Amino acid sequence: MPSLLFNYIYLALFFPLAFIIEFYSGFLKYKLHPLNIMGRIALNIEKRLYTFSDKIISGIFFNVITILVISALFSAACFAIFYISPPLFYIFSLYILASFLSAGGLRHEALKIYKMLKTGDINGARENLPSLAGRDSKNLNPPEISRAVVESVSENTGDGIGSVAFYFTLGGIAGLMISKHCLIAEFLQVYFIIFLGVLSAVIYKTANLLDSIVGYKNKKYEKFGKFSARLDDALNFVPFRITALFMMLSIFILSIALNNYKNKSALLSFIKFRKNHPSPNGGQLESVTAGALNIKLGGVNYYSGVESRRPVIGFENYNQPDAESIIETIRIMEVSSIIIALVYTAALLMIVFHT
Repeated sequence: MPSLLFNYIYLALFFPLAFIIEFYSGFLKYKLHPLNIMGRIALNIEKRLYTFSDKIISGIFFNVITILVISALFSAACFAIFYISPPLFYIFSLYILASFLSAGGLRHEALKIYKMLKTGDINGARENLPSLAGRDSKNLNPPEISRAVVESVSENTGDGIGSVAFYFTLGGIAGLMISKHCLIAEFLQVYFIIFLGVLSAVIYKTANLLDSIVGYKNKKYEKFGKFSARLDDALNFVPFRITALFMMLSIFILSIALNNYKNKSALLSFIKFRKNHPSPNGGQLESVTAGALNIKLGGVNYYSGVESRRPVIGFENYNQPDAESIIETIRIMEVSSIIIALVYTAALLMIVFHT
């Protein structure tokens, strides 16, 4: 059994380590990735519940059952692994949390499209865009491709980094409170903090995944996926707004070294355009990026051939995004991610050592 000091050191390093691991390995894709396994479980449950006549009720059951099944499987795996070896439990938990983050994956995919745009490979950029944005891409021009990448990286800074950190920290605090209330031995409290922290991230990421599977306003999922979309919106409501503040802080930091980031414009754009989005959350982050880079986001997209008109995010004198906007957005995402990792870790540690 590791010493108490080792446990606290590991807790302090846990989220930053998960971030670093994903950042340098996020480009890897493999069939047994935790999100792929979760997706297969969800699709199998969907097949059984979609046949129910009341699509709204069956959609609610789909979410509840899928979250319970995945949470139970994760919990059982944790207890079994902890019984075998506590250090192995740390490694397993770290791997699961890292698999939920997306800074490295976003950077890899966005840079791939940036390089294609810079070399004039427009068809290649169109073909690779679906890995980032779920819109029709075959007829997009370079500014539209750049806009899609900027929007996707901005929004995924929220659900791929900020929200995961938020729910890990929230679960960790709950684990601390429960362990103290139940008088769990101090050397076991850190295990419980990490377990409930990662379990909380599992629950959040499952709900987020279900929205990406069925949360569409089309004929098949308009009713069945309604609860999934609403649940994802609700879970992201608070963390996205916190992430927007971290993004503005990252823009302030970047503006000190680079002249192409506008602090005041980011704030003004956030105030005016944060609600110009179909979801209650996406505009919170896209408006910050639009202001920081003085570019227009939103507008017309196509999904499976169906036109979707979104309000424009950005002032009249703003420009259309270009390939360089992708690089600038990646920088915002990277600095924001580092701030998120450090601040949430600090907040958890402060609560642990002052409770």
